[in-house]
Amino acid sequence: MKEKSKKSESKKVNLKKALPFAGIALVLLVGGVCAFSLFSKKEAVIAFYGIAEPQAKGIQSVLDEISESENLHYKYVIYDPSKKLSSQIPLSNKPKIVFTTSGYAVESAVEKADKKAGVSPELLAPLTSSLKGGAKFSPAGDKVLAYPILSSHLEVDVETTAFGNSGVKEINTWGDIETFIKTQLKKTPNPIAFAGKDPNTVLDIAGAFAESLDGEESYREAVSIIKANAKKFDAIRTAKALCDEPNSPLATTIRQLSAWYKLGYIHPGTFSFTITDVEAFAESRISTVLFMSLDEHRNMKNETIRRYSSTYYLSERGGNERVFNGKIIYAVPLTDSAENTRLLTALASVKSEEELSRKTGLAPAFAQCRTPDSQATYARWWIASTKTPLPGLSSEIYLTPQQKTQLAAELAARIRTGK
Repeated sequence: MKEKSKKSESKKVNLKKALPFAGIALVLLVGGVCAFSLFSKKEAVIAFYGIAEPQAKGIQSVLDEISESENLHYKYVIYDPSKKLSSQIPLSNKPKIVFTTSGYAVESAVEKADKKAGVSPELLAPLTSSLKGGAKFSPAGDKVLAYPILSSHLEVDVETTAFGNSGVKEINTWGDIETFIKTQLKKTPNPIAFAGKDPNTVLDIAGAFAESLDGEESYREAVSIIKANAKKFDAIRTAKALCDEPNSPLATTIRQLSAWYKLGYIHPGTFSFTITDVEAFAESRISTVLFMSLDEHRNMKNETIRRYSSTYYLSERGGNERVFNGKIIYAVPLTDSAENTRLLTALASVKSEEELSRKTGLAPAFAQCRTPDSQATYARWWIASTKTPLPGLSSEIYLTPQQKTQLAAELAARIRTGK
């Protein structure tokens, strides 16, 4: 009995000695959990996908101003544009908002949005009718899941001094462009240049010409062919369906561009040019007709590009029959939160639209707000005068960079050879 009592007493003593350590351990455990919760709390993220860096930075600058005034806190993430957007949005802790462009990208973002996400349709009221028509709604139609904030377009840039000395009075059709080019051949051989090394440029130019020459239905048919071939992609088979039959959707486009190439209108090195090369040709006055997008235009040196006057892709058809090619930039809220609503409501204001246009150089979505210059004003007018702009063939369906390169090479080969 005495022995048992000693053991019992020993246990009590050990337990008493252990209590302070247990208490400390408990405090540390609770403190550790609090610290872990504090540091593991995910910071609210705004993601960007497929938007050129200068324009993304311009948008971020406006968001920073809004966040400061609204006491909001976000971190910016840039997703890889060569990969599918859907594969980069995590299932949990997804970005609060994604800024992306029209085509498959915005459709992918909308599919990832929570059921309760979106903003009030009332925010669409100030938009031009063409961009308002580009908004994406929730299944119930009570919320806007993709809100248009800016637009770009594909344009034709003509060197103003050369045009002034050409004797050509105006440029309203591709025939007028040809007349102007003929005046340039003696002074400027191969006056047309574009960034033909970039597969996106080749695909988008082909789509824009298809719409301008044959109408929206040809563009839509080209999209259908690329979509049908996307899963088991074969560049040769796809290019044949797009170009090789008399009624193929890009047949007229290839014939037009191939004729210009053979006549020496298009620089023979165009399909190895980057946009940097095009800028160098413009700066040296080697090229007097350029094909580019508005965002590429804005990223060039002002002293170079200001010598060019821009217009939309020309056509024999009137404006009410046209649908220009040009990307819309969207804000897509993926989650339902008061912070998102405050941010996007502030973004959908005249003040913010003016700042967005000024800091990106793109056309504002609002019908009535100041623009930084005549270029942005004209861009807004052009887009507003037609239906919702088409995204461009490079953006309609996701293709890998390799697939785009292969398809663009097939189109380029047909333009060079006429076959």
